[in-house]
Amino acid sequence: MTEISSAEKEKYTKHLKRQMDGWREIIIPINSILLWERSWHPGFLFGLSSIIFLSIWILEPAVLTLISISLLMGALIDYIVFTISPSFFSTNSWTGQKERKLDEICQNLSVTILGLQSTWKSLLQMRNNRPNFYYGSLITILLFISWIGNTINNLLLFYIIVTILLLSPGLKHEHRAQSVIKSIYNQVLHRKTS
Repeated sequence: MTEISSAEKEKYTKHLKRQMDGWREIIIPINSILLWERSWHPGFLFGLSSIIFLSIWILEPAVLTLISISLLMGALIDYIVFTISPSFFSTNSWTGQKERKLDEICQNLSVTILGLQSTWKSLLQMRNNRPNFYYGSLITILLFISWIGNTINNLLLFYIIVTILLLSPGLKHEHRAQSVIKSIYNQVLHRKTS
C-alpha cells in the first residue's frame, strides 16, 4: 500500500471541513455516539440498528421501495439540518474546543478515506502487475461471498454487517477490538497446547 503524504492529508482535511460546514453542530454529537463517549452509546447504536432492521423485516418492502424511502429520509434529514439547525444553534455557541474536535474528526475521516483510496489504487496496481494472482484471489473471494449470501438470509447478513460497521469506530477508539482479538488468539493457542 502506498504511503499517504501529510500534505495530501491536510488538503483533504480542509476539503472535508468545508464540506461539513452546515453539519458541524450535528457531526460532533454523532461522533460522540460512534466513539462511545458514554456507557449507553453502544447499546443505543445496537438498538437503533435492530429497530431499523426489525421494521424492514416486519414490513418486507420491495427493494425499490426500500431504496426510495432511504433516499427520501436522507434528503429530509439534509433539508432539516440546513433549515432548522441555524435556529437551534447560534453562531456564538461554536467554541474553540468544538473547532478542535471538528478538526480531529475531519483528520480521522480523511485518513480513513485516503486509506481506502490507497487500497483501491493498490488493487488496481496488482491487477496490472500480477493479473493471475489478482483474478484468482478475486474469484475465490467472490465465490466464498456468494456461498455465504446463499446460505445465510440476506437481511440478517446485512444487519450483521451494518451493526459491525456502526460499532467498529467505538471498538477501535476504546481499543476493545485488540483485546477481543488477543483473548480469542490466547484461547485458540491455549486449546492447541492442551
